[in-house]
Amino acid sequence: MSPYRVWGSTEDETVDFESLTNDTLEGALDVIRQSFFIYENVCRGVDLLSEPGASKELEELCLETAKDGVSVVAVDANSGEVIGVAFNKIQLLNSSSKKSAFEIFSENCKYKSSKALVDFMINMDARINLFEHYNTDCIFEIMFLAMLPNYQKRKIGELLISTSIEIAKQLKKRNIVKIPIIINDDNKIHNLEALPNVVSALMTSNYSQKIAVKCGFENLISISFEEFEFKGKTFSERIGNEHRNCVLVAKRIF
Repeated sequence: MSPYRVWGSTEDETVDFESLTNDTLEGALDVIRQSFFIYENVCRGVDLLSEPGASKELEELCLETAKDGVSVVAVDANSGEVIGVAFNKIQLLNSSSKKSAFEIFSENCKYKSSKALVDFMINMDARINLFEHYNTDCIFEIMFLAMLPNYQKRKIGELLISTSIEIAKQLKKRNIVKIPIIINDDNKIHNLEALPNVVSALMTSNYSQKIAVKCGFENLISISFEEFEFKGKTFSERIGNEHRNCVLVAKRIF
């Protein structure tokens, strides 16, 4: 069994929150397949599931992100099933001439819809220079957040986020909390020595935006889904009227 760390549980102790490990990786990807790719608003905006292979390409982004060793899963305490995940990425300040991890991934995308989703993330990140805004060289980004539909409205998303914040705080204190994940026979932890000062996320639904406020994040920019288009339709035309914008949020950690 892989080494792991339990960070907490729901009040009724039915769901545990743990660092992602080799044992829970496939379950975490299943949550992304069964929930994020289907229901997340930008996935809907780019019509992700209409293009065979696109979602698989984004699974590769999840695997690449998992190499940082700071992702979190929610696990049903009775069944052991992974029912939620926060794939978390360590972002480092690069020179102006060096491309970000997302830019490199986008350039290598084979599918239009998966590339459009990553380009959306790049576009939003470019609206404000978080490194400059917070005077930092390292950011802990909550990249993909999802839970199985049957487990929604049980504060699992909120606890995945609060657990991610706690991991970032422990990293800042130089505590050893990163968990190596074996991917393609390699368990090297990426960005091993990185010490984040800020946690950030793109919140694409009314629900996640409310959670961000509750967790003490600062709303930095809010952009309407009307501004983004894919294959002749705005994101809003596919998403509908319930969720109208994406908010870039961030929180300094101490």
